[in-house]
Amino acid sequence: MEFNLVTDVRLGVLDGLVRREPLFRRPEFGTTRADFEATTASDFWETGASGQRYDRAYVLDVLEERHKDPPTAT
Repeated sequence: MEFNLVTDVRLGVLDGLVRREPLFRRPEFGTTRADFEATTASDFWETGASGQRYDRAYVLDVLEERHKDPPTAT
C-alpha cells in the first residue's frame, strides 16, 4: 500500500510549518523543556541525518541541555 505524503494546500498549514522550521531553533516559540513538550506530541520521534531514530525523551533532553547555555551573537 502506498501513502499520499502530500499535504493538501487547502488546509493552510504550510505557512505555519515554514515559520517553525526548524522547530527547535525558533526562540519565539519557546526555549524551555516545557515549551518543547507543549509543541511535540507524546509519541514524537525524529530521524537524524545518520538514519538513527531518536525518541521524544532523548530529543527533549538534548534541547534542554542546548538551551541551558545558548550561544551569544558576536
